[in-house]
Amino acid sequence: MRRILGGLSLFLALLGTGAILGQIGLEQSIEDRLMAAGVSWETKDVAVGRMSWDSLTSEALSANRLTIELGWPIKVEIWAPTIDASKIERWIRPSTVSASSEWRPQWEAKAFDLSVQWEDEDLVTGLDGALYPRIIMTNGETSISASLHPRMGVSLAGTVTGQLPHPNLSGAGQLDFQLGSTVTFRLTAASAQTHHPFIAEDALPPTALHAEGSWDKRNGSLSARGSFGDVGWSAEGQAATDRVVLDVDIPLTPLAKVVDLFGPGVPEAQVSAINGDVSLQAHITGPEWAWALEPGARDLAVSGAVPADFGQPSVRWRSRDRRHCVDDAECVPREIQHITGPRTAGWVSLAAAGWMPEAVIAAEDIRFRSHPGYDLIAIQEALADAGSDERLRGGSTLTQQLAKNLFLDGRRTLRRKLRELLLAMSLEERMTKDAILTLYLNVVEFGPGIWGIRDAAEAWFMKTPDQLTAKEAAFLASILPAPEMWHRRLSSGGPVPHARVNAVLDRMRRRGSLSRTDHAEARAEDLRVVPPVDSL
Repeated sequence: MRRILGGLSLFLALLGTGAILGQIGLEQSIEDRLMAAGVSWETKDVAVGRMSWDSLTSEALSANRLTIELGWPIKVEIWAPTIDASKIERWIRPSTVSASSEWRPQWEAKAFDLSVQWEDEDLVTGLDGALYPRIIMTNGETSISASLHPRMGVSLAGTVTGQLPHPNLSGAGQLDFQLGSTVTFRLTAASAQTHHPFIAEDALPPTALHAEGSWDKRNGSLSARGSFGDVGWSAEGQAATDRVVLDVDIPLTPLAKVVDLFGPGVPEAQVSAINGDVSLQAHITGPEWAWALEPGARDLAVSGAVPADFGQPSVRWRSRDRRHCVDDAECVPREIQHITGPRTAGWVSLAAAGWMPEAVIAAEDIRFRSHPGYDLIAIQEALADAGSDERLRGGSTLTQQLAKNLFLDGRRTLRRKLRELLLAMSLEERMTKDAILTLYLNVVEFGPGIWGIRDAAEAWFMKTPDQLTAKEAAFLASILPAPEMWHRRLSSGGPVPHARVNAVLDRMRRRGSLSRTDHAEARAEDLRVVPPVDSL
């Protein structure tokens, strides 16, 4: 921040001492100072009370136009400035301006469409805002501060107001800062909106944002804290131009307050009783950026999220069929209505499911029998993996997958994961583990148009579920994360995923589902897979 604001402040400081010389003298004084700082321009326009320079360039800062309007206050406008923060410090240091006295003008300074780069790569773009500094020039050193720091080059304190300077945040905010040997800042926004595909498919509701902190440039220590809505956070670590090591902590916070951040996008919150707390600790390093995340939870419980009529003899649910889309990303999937339950055709009880229950638990949710509907270890692994493409994959228990299949769509966002969590805990409150597992086995997808283990056993092996061998059941369980993908791959002559199948068998052995002898026989079994023909 010191370098970024220092770059703009240098432009302003270069203008300062000549303003009282009259327009002609001021024009020459400004140009002398710009040229002394290595700033060049293509054209200029001078009229009574107004001067402007176009296409300004220097080592670290460029702008489309710099305009000065004489008056009281003096008005300065910088259009489309671009700052390369990696070069700003060495550009500023030799560009000192001498002056015989202190001068504190009244002015208004504004920047439009500000961009900040690091080694020619954009960090922040599209910032519009106003700068209200006080300039003091003494003994050849420039300080925009109430006190002079003669050895620090350019130092700055003041306020920037305008749109939040981040591509995934919108809303008006205010940044108060003081830059010297220690950098301090305070950012506030009454109604900030977050919009990022990792979080939700649309913007979250306007929320109060606050952040403040300090950075000691001498030893690199960084400390910050803040809040987003009612969710607080803190950060401690070390920061330098080439390395950042940061520990971020979101302490135990009521889950209901986290849900509130998503507003109407989580309709279950309007009808649920949400109890308990969640937390998150993160260790972040960069560049090359990497993170380690550890979620926490205490006394979580949700009731009422599942529709009141759920749990009748039959369950109605919908699936989306994209087979007619033929890889058209814009195609709208067909919606298919399903009715499932003990009295419906095709229903398979747990007793008639053969090896499938144990194979599915081993493949998808090895702690199914012991967790309360969510698995912190699996969530931690999914959050850690999300850093590569900013999408959440995995981390869901069988209960969460059942909630997704029955009530939600397939969007991989934090909001959908949150809704999935609320529904899963509500399912766990209303159903036994056996009932959850049985319903899951009857609704889960095993390929295009193949829903439930009865259809899966028939389509892939021409058997009933109780006739499947342990290895055949392990195969069906192994394709669950992406059944349509595996169907396409095998239908086009791809190899059977033997390593995945054997991994499921190994987990079944570790859980005690398979004896040593049965495990060895299952691994040695010749698996013959004929992909079912897509009936579409």
